[in-house]
Amino acid sequence: MAIDTVTPRSRRALLVATAGGLAALAAQALRRPSPVRAVDPNDVVLGATNTSSSTTTIRNTSGNSNTALRATTNGSGYGLYAASNSGYGAGGLSESGIGVSGWSTSSFGVKGWSSSGIGAFGETTSGTGVKGTSGSGLGVSGISVSDTGIYGYSDVGIGIDARSAEYIGLQARSDGNKALLAETTAAGHAAVAGRSSANRTGLLGFSVGSQFAGEPAAPAKTGVYGQATQDANSRGVWGRANAGRGVYGQATSGQGVHGYASSGTGVYASAGSGGTALEASGKVKFSGSAGLAVISSGTQSKLVTPGVDITASSKVLVTMQTGAGGTTTVHRVVRDTVNGRFTIHLTAAATQDCTVAWFVIS
Repeated sequence: MAIDTVTPRSRRALLVATAGGLAALAAQALRRPSPVRAVDPNDVVLGATNTSSSTTTIRNTSGNSNTALRATTNGSGYGLYAASNSGYGAGGLSESGIGVSGWSTSSFGVKGWSSSGIGAFGETTSGTGVKGTSGSGLGVSGISVSDTGIYGYSDVGIGIDARSAEYIGLQARSDGNKALLAETTAAGHAAVAGRSSANRTGLLGFSVGSQFAGEPAAPAKTGVYGQATQDANSRGVWGRANAGRGVYGQATSGQGVHGYASSGTGVYASAGSGGTALEASGKVKFSGSAGLAVISSGTQSKLVTPGVDITASSKVLVTMQTGAGGTTTVHRVVRDTVNGRFTIHLTAAATQDCTVAWFVIS
C-alpha cells in the first residue's frame, strides 16, 4: 500500500503522540532510579572532588565504640590517604586511648617512609614514643633513603620500646652506615637497654657474612652476647677506650672477666711499644699451671702431672720452699712430652720432707 507523505497530520494526532511519549519517559523513570545529588551544594558528593576552605567534621554522637569514619578498598590501594603540602599528612588524637593505631595480619602494622626526612617519628612526654604490634609481620618499619628510618624521643620515658615473646624485640639493619644509633644525656641511664625477664639474653649482637642464616642461639642468663664467626679476624665483642678501659668486667663473688678457648687462647693481651700487655693488682692465681710438690725424705726426685700440656716449648720453673737437708737443692727438671708430665730432681737425696713450687710457662 502506498504511504501518503503529503497529507498533513491533524492537531489532535500530534497531542496524542506527545502524551504517549511523556508516558513512556515516566515509566522509565519509575523503573530506574536516577542519581541523587545533595540539595545543599556544600554537602560531600561521592565519586567527586570536594573543595572547601574550612575544616569538615564527621562526628559520631552515639557514645559507644562505633567508628566515626571508615574507608575501605577492594583493591591494593590505600584504605585512607591523607596528604599535606608542608604539615602533617595525617593526625590522630585520643584523650585516653590510642592516637593512631595500625595493624596488619601479614605485613606492616605501621610503615613510615621519607625521601629526605624522618620515616617515622614518635614523641611523648611520659609514655611510649612509638609502639607497633603485628600478628605475623613487622610491628614498626621505618625506611629512609638518606636520614633516620625510625626516630624515637622521650623526655622522661622510653624513646622506643620493643618487646617480643618469641622472637627479636628490636632489629636494626643498615647497608652502609650504623644499624642502630642510641644516645642519652641523662646520668645513670643507658642509651640502649636490653632486658630479658625469662632467664634469656638481654642484648644480642652478631655479625655474619654475605649469607644471612638467622641469628645465633642466645645463651641463658646472659646480659650481653656477641658473636662473629666469619674468619680469624672476627670479633664477637670489641671494646675500645682512648685513656680508660676498653672492656671492664666486675663481679661481686665470681669472675669479673672469663675467657675460654677450646683450642686457642682464652684471654690474649698485647701492648705496643712502651705499653704493658698484662697488669695485675692483687693476688694472681694460676690453676693447673702452677702448684706445690712434696719430695719425701730419702728420695731424690718427684713426678708431677700438671693441669696443662707439657710440650717441647714448655718452661718449668722450680724453687725450693723448705729445706731438703744440708746443701741439697734443685738439680734439674726432665719433661715428658708424651705423657704430659715432668720430674723434679734434687742434687742429692732429701734427708727430710721438703716442699718445692713449680710453674709451667708455655
